[in-house]
Amino acid sequence: MLYLTLSILSSTIIFLTFKISEHLKLNLVKLIVVNYVAASLLGFSVYPASFTPGTIISSAWLPFAIMVGVLFLFFFFLIGKSTQLAGVGVTTIASKMSMAIPVLFSILYFSEGLTLFKVTGLIAAFFSVFLCIYQPGNHSQGKAKLILPIIIFAGTGIADSLIKYAQHFYVKESTTLLFSSTVFVVALILGLLYSLLFERKYIEYIKIPLLVGGIVLGTANFCSLYFMVQALEKSQLDSSIVFGINNLCIVALSVIIGYFFFFEKINRVNLSGIILAILAITLLTCF
Repeated sequence: MLYLTLSILSSTIIFLTFKISEHLKLNLVKLIVVNYVAASLLGFSVYPASFTPGTIISSAWLPFAIMVGVLFLFFFFLIGKSTQLAGVGVTTIASKMSMAIPVLFSILYFSEGLTLFKVTGLIAAFFSVFLCIYQPGNHSQGKAKLILPIIIFAGTGIADSLIKYAQHFYVKESTTLLFSSTVFVVALILGLLYSLLFERKYIEYIKIPLLVGGIVLGTANFCSLYFMVQALEKSQLDSSIVFGINNLCIVALSVIIGYFFFFEKINRVNLSGIILAILAITLLTCF
């Protein structure tokens, strides 16, 4: 359970870092660029086998790594923005409930079995996001708080479905870490290009708070993946149970932290959404 616990804590730290960066007024794009530098270096440094750039270039999964890298950069930015605007709890639930989309993709594309539990879980996942973002009489604060979590839910789900497709057909278990590290590098290159062309103020990259925040974010970003892979391999539990415990704990921990440390409001409708989200995760992973 050690690896699973570390994966849960790493994922939670991602959302906390985004929230704290808002209070420190750190540039979100530059923070994410530094994050992908750290994540890429960690990924390649712990990859157990030798490889060359040619190994990656000749890999059948490279086009998928590029596509996923583009999506990762875009939606990681939106997750950061949503965490700052909509809150830790809402954003976490939106990103974790996106698991419903790859489940639906697997049912439709890979003809995986469709049960009453899965149907109920899919419906619960979709409704839970809308219930969690509901804020009565809060229209004056803009539509971003409502729209961003929904976009994250859909977009992250699409990215995860693409990863599932690539892993099923092209990515061997032994190259999962190399694939993931390549995704980080693609996101890093695109982030640097955007920063160089549109952000300017390059001096910000050497500011200590930004560097520390980016390194913490990148380390957590990599570790959430690495420890999850380790948990799947060494926990002796079914993968569905591992994913279920992981998502349930991240959602619960993020909601608790958001409520007690960042004073994020939870009304009765939001609470019903949180309960529905937990139910959805349970139904989609355990049945």
